[in-house]
Amino acid sequence: MGRMAKRHEGGVFNTHVKKGDEVLVLGGRSVGERGRVTSVDPQRERAIVEGLNLVTKHQRATQQGAAGQQQAGRIEKAAPIHVSNLMVVCPSCNTPTRVGHRDENGKSVRACKRCSGSLEREQ
Repeated sequence: MGRMAKRHEGGVFNTHVKKGDEVLVLGGRSVGERGRVTSVDPQRERAIVEGLNLVTKHQRATQQGAAGQQQAGRIEKAAPIHVSNLMVVCPSCNTPTRVGHRDENGKSVRACKRCSGSLEREQ
């Protein structure tokens, strides 16, 4: 299975899904399941969701000196999902929603289209 080529140059495509968002999967083999986004690749328009879209990777044992060893066997890992198959779940109303934008204190903030609550996480 080869790597998919870049669809966009760096900094061109902004996804509606961010790292740490809870999402609902709309298509594929994990359809209807919810999970948390662990990483987003905007150039390839894909995101990795924790515990979903699992694939089995056949791993060969390797020896990497003092850094450690990798165990041989079949390892299940999350594969990337296209962002068009993901829908953000609003943390305040707990429903899947489309993402809107509004200005808040001079900054553009992602907002829920259903309840108008903010989708941004507090740090």
